[in-house]
Amino acid sequence: MTITLKKNIASAAHRGPSSASLPPAAGSMTVKQILAAKNARQASDLQRILIPPARPRWMMPDLAWVTPDYIARVLDASLNGDCPEEEHALYDLMCRTWPRLVKNVTELKNAVCGLQWNVQDEEGREEMKHLAERTRDGMKGNYRENGQGWRGTVNGLLDGWFCGVTVWEIDWEVRGCVHMPQAWLPRQTRKVHPRWYGWDVESGLFGMRSPGSDTLGDFLPSKFLVAVNNVSFGHPSGGALLRSLAWYWCAANFSADWLLNFAQIFGQPIRWATYDKSDPELKDIMESMLENMGAAAWAAAPTGSTLELKEPSNKGSDNPQNQMIDMADTACDLLILGQTLTSSPGEAGSRALGEVHYNVRSDIIDAAADWVAEILNEQLLAAVYEFNGDGGNEDAADPYFEPSSKTVNDPLKASERVKVLLDCDIPLRKDWVHEVTESPMPGADDEVYTRPAPSGMGNPALMAKALDGMPSAAREYYLGELNKAAASL
Repeated sequence: MTITLKKNIASAAHRGPSSASLPPAAGSMTVKQILAAKNARQASDLQRILIPPARPRWMMPDLAWVTPDYIARVLDASLNGDCPEEEHALYDLMCRTWPRLVKNVTELKNAVCGLQWNVQDEEGREEMKHLAERTRDGMKGNYRENGQGWRGTVNGLLDGWFCGVTVWEIDWEVRGCVHMPQAWLPRQTRKVHPRWYGWDVESGLFGMRSPGSDTLGDFLPSKFLVAVNNVSFGHPSGGALLRSLAWYWCAANFSADWLLNFAQIFGQPIRWATYDKSDPELKDIMESMLENMGAAAWAAAPTGSTLELKEPSNKGSDNPQNQMIDMADTACDLLILGQTLTSSPGEAGSRALGEVHYNVRSDIIDAAADWVAEILNEQLLAAVYEFNGDGGNEDAADPYFEPSSKTVNDPLKASERVKVLLDCDIPLRKDWVHEVTESPMPGADDEVYTRPAPSGMGNPALMAKALDGMPSAAREYYLGELNKAAASL
């Protein structure tokens, strides 16, 4: 059995495989030869490039190191340096020590990952659509090497949404199915530490630093996913979203320490003592006594000294430390989610205001999802199609990922919609009505319940009594109309 080798397998323009891994130039090859060529290419061209080192994890900064001068130095260095390693370490520390930030980041990431990542096929290219679906559904990460599947890949690319840039390496494999037994598809992705990439100081070009080298070069095609999100008007190295929160995070850290110290003495009376200066030992005795009074309800003062307890003013709700922490949390809510009503209860607002805040949050989630989809479509799917499909077609004709919100059906709202359509004399299919209202379709032998007739209608005794009470002219007119309605049935 022989099959014709596809054009893209022999093409080296995008993948850049070595000549030793290319198949023969014959018009046809056996299945065994094709499998051997693919396995050779996987071993030589698509093998792992970077291994996560342990050293950067040992060198992470500690919260005690962080001062305003340290943050200013890190942020300034990110504008002048060629490696965002120290800047990303600062952002990681912010996420590990700021509850509101990690809550907002996790909320946005979970919302984007929870969308429906549908595959749109406008040209009806079923084989390539099937490849995109297998890419989405077949990725399985290996936890031992921090490999991520589909959801982990989407979640990881969103790091670039917050930190300005992130790079993930793709591990490929040959994964078969009934439609395409031997397809090159991504198995997992692994995060690349920022020490391996950066910007060239002279040219400003973004590149990869190969192991054992300090120079920046080009990223190997089809092996990396590069996600850059620049929210500034200048160079991407200074355009990270979390950069604007660094000052608030630092202020909140110091405010938390001050607030804790304030809470330890808040509400306690101020202890004031006077002593006779002529006795040099009396001062030490009084200081020891005042210090111990913080944990004891008694004191012993020697002769010649006086003790006073001055009650403090109760203004704990107006302390500036608490206000600074609240200000930092509010800034975090506005920057990450665009609103505050779904992050903290605050003062009760109207339902209309809540819907406005929720719509703002949804717009930001949709924008982040579209940003991730663009990366996956232009980099990941392009590589999948290059390895397995015809590379000569336009990119616009290829199937692509399009995230959309999950549709949650509300039977009560669907019933109201059906009622409005029927009141407007719009004909509806019976099976569709039962589907949207989530009600079972009754069978021919099923006993069904229908809407009861209005009270008094259809009762012969009541109708006869009503007719007897009518004037003769009205009774004749009413009976005539009833006969006309009956004749039209």
